[in-house]
Amino acid sequence: MYRSRIAWLAFASRWLASPVYGQEAQIGGGWNGWVDNQVNSTLCWWHSLRVATLKDIVYIDGGDQQFVAGLADGSISRPLSDDNPLGYIWTFNFSTPFDSSTNFSSILGTISKAPNGGAANNFAPNYHDGALLANDDEFFLYGGSLIMTSAYSAPDGDTVLGYVASQYGSERESFHPGFLNKQLPGSMTRYVTFGGAANAPSENKAWYFGGYRSPSWGPIYEYFNSSDDPSHVSNTLVTLDMSTQQSEIWTNVTLPPGTPSRANPSVVWVPVGEQGILVVLGGVTYPDYINSNRTSTNAAQSTKDSPGFMSKIDVYDIAGKKWYQQPTDSSPPQYAKGCAVLGVAQDQSSFNIYYYGGYNGLDENSDFNDNVWILSLPTFMWMQVSSGTPEHGRAGHQCVTPYPDQMITIGGRTSYKGDSLQCLDGDPPGFLQAYNLTSGEWMDSYDPKSWDEYGVPEMIHMMIGGSYNGGATLTAPAAGWATSGLGNVFATPYNTSKLTTYYPYSSVGPGNGTRGEAHSGGGGGTPGWVGAVLGVVLGLVFITAVVVGILLYRKRKLLGKKNGSEPSTDGNGRIKTWIQDLQSNGKAPTVTSDETHTQYGDLESRGVSPGNPEMRMVSPTEIQGTTLVELMDTSPRSELMGDMRDTRLNTTGFTPIADLGRSPFASNPQTPLSITTPFNHSFHTNTSSQDHASNISSSEGPAPPAYTQRPDSPPLGNAGPQFDSIASITSNANANAASTPTPNRKPVPSGVSGLSERELGHFRQISDATVSSDTGSREGPDTPPAHHTVFPPIDPSPPLPVSSPSVVGADGSQDATDYISVHGSPSGHPVSPQRLSVFKESEDDMGQHGGERR
Repeated sequence: MYRSRIAWLAFASRWLASPVYGQEAQIGGGWNGWVDNQVNSTLCWWHSLRVATLKDIVYIDGGDQQFVAGLADGSISRPLSDDNPLGYIWTFNFSTPFDSSTNFSSILGTISKAPNGGAANNFAPNYHDGALLANDDEFFLYGGSLIMTSAYSAPDGDTVLGYVASQYGSERESFHPGFLNKQLPGSMTRYVTFGGAANAPSENKAWYFGGYRSPSWGPIYEYFNSSDDPSHVSNTLVTLDMSTQQSEIWTNVTLPPGTPSRANPSVVWVPVGEQGILVVLGGVTYPDYINSNRTSTNAAQSTKDSPGFMSKIDVYDIAGKKWYQQPTDSSPPQYAKGCAVLGVAQDQSSFNIYYYGGYNGLDENSDFNDNVWILSLPTFMWMQVSSGTPEHGRAGHQCVTPYPDQMITIGGRTSYKGDSLQCLDGDPPGFLQAYNLTSGEWMDSYDPKSWDEYGVPEMIHMMIGGSYNGGATLTAPAAGWATSGLGNVFATPYNTSKLTTYYPYSSVGPGNGTRGEAHSGGGGGTPGWVGAVLGVVLGLVFITAVVVGILLYRKRKLLGKKNGSEPSTDGNGRIKTWIQDLQSNGKAPTVTSDETHTQYGDLESRGVSPGNPEMRMVSPTEIQGTTLVELMDTSPRSELMGDMRDTRLNTTGFTPIADLGRSPFASNPQTPLSITTPFNHSFHTNTSSQDHASNISSSEGPAPPAYTQRPDSPPLGNAGPQFDSIASITSNANANAASTPTPNRKPVPSGVSGLSERELGHFRQISDATVSSDTGSREGPDTPPAHHTVFPPIDPSPPLPVSSPSVVGADGSQDATDYISVHGSPSGHPVSPQRLSVFKESEDDMGQHGGERR
């Protein structure tokens, strides 16, 4: 709507406005007042402004603002320049969301540069172009051109105005944020314009590159006369060192012959090398906006020079104070008055400079650029990542990055194409535009709560390799480095610990607690209905909180009563029941369960975390330096008890078969309580777990195969003399089993319980006698070979699955001949006839009452 309705008015304003802009009698709805019968005001465009970001706030200064006024009769006035007579600096907080319908002026704050808030006059006149040179705590207003006025004289050329927002370094008493004047060195002047600026807060430095100046080195007046036009090139690089607050250092160095100055390039600081580098791209020579005629003085030479500012990039190494130049691939055409920001891959493998907007600098009637280009470093390859429309194009704007993956453009103006000047695209005009750097798309709104880390766009990482997160495989220009020195700079990583970020930001909503719309008639501030609504909402929240608190209190009280009158039903209930039954009956109850226990199940039931250092798996020893080698641990076990009153039986670590099936601890916590659990046996010398006093288990299933070795268990055999005694006993036991007829009877308790105390001591390796070992070979097909147990050095191995043994035979009968046949084969193969059992006893071996021992 605004674009179509004021097109002819804008065109008229271009030619009818007074050449002395500050002397306009009426201002079309600007910051200084309204015209007669005005009911609203619209900011049409804002170009040649300068910005600086201090932590989470963007400061906006200067520039040419054009307003149009909506009148009471429905008409719209022609755009008129306000020229900021009150000396405002505007602020935008990154915590403030906006969308395409947001009133731009309603979300900005203001700071007046004028003493006591009055007219700024020559203390802080309004400058077009120039820069705000800044770190995270302060900035200085440098450069720019003035609008001629007879009301006051221009400021001195050797002074600059600074703004201190916060302290850094040494603390100073009675500090207050505000403006102050600074003196420049004798070799410098503030009167330079149309240059390119960059800030590096991590280095506390800022730079101003090139630009133009007047022939007299004095004040520059825009569109006034030739003697005050910025018609001469400024071949300088100005550096501001802010390392020490209140003792800033200004330096001015002439550019080398191979680094040409130009008008309105974009300068980007990139974290490469010891102190970073400056990358200068774009800009033109002999632009059409440096004189009052608004035509280029040498368009042909500009057309020859300016494309090279995109195809050959000038790079300045800050630490080495040296300039380099590197050719690029697939560069865009010449552009000036665009903006540029940086996106850094998460692994620092690529640095991608985004360039948006601008125009050729020679013809204000040509289409303005609405495309986004990326210069990817260190490959120095260009790629256009998004295309726009001429209607949305702009020039003279600025760009900032609130988050790593987002860019916000501020201000700008449109082309004069068709002899009609139009406001920026949008209704109202889109002074703030948000762009997603990762997806390469314009966004409808900016939300400070919605952001992400930067991702290398797909078009770029397909070109340079890697992915969104980085990992670029191309790390140098395709044609190689123009000079090896520049390659060495890129090979030097920047110390990223010096970088400071202030995001994420919490949304504060439109208004940001600042002024309302500019001269809206009704005044700014908070609407009157907000208080009533807020009171009702807070009241309801309070009442709800009280009701919820009462209900929770009553529920807790009822639960307390219930817990006090009913028995405990916590996860340890089964253990408590077993203990109580054991104390009253002397027997452990049988536990049946379908649950699959984890390896930490019993530890957790005791309230012990498996991760505690005191629960580490250690090698059990009875005498220091002597490793237990029997069946895990031979000390009396309370968990596999058949009869706690029988101390002789318990000293062996065995449990009677009948009681073993009823013990709740007869299963491995890793194994489901199932009678089909496969049988395995091995020795573990690296664990003291109380859940594995016996590794013998049973299942209903086919008979076990001949001995099968687990990959993580040692083979049976004599691996060392320290285990010969056990191997001998095992061999003798097998020999006796082979020579003794096997009666058809039910299993009886282990014959080991019938051994003497001396022999039992030998099992623990504390005996003072030596048990002879019969290692001779036995003949006959029914004689099993001698097996010797081989123990490797302490080698952690998980305990084998164990489940409750059963007296039911492998075929379902009750007449099993031994432990192994009772268990069955895990693989389903028949048992080798040469090895039916490791332990096989008879009632005669057990003694007269051996079979009655329970």
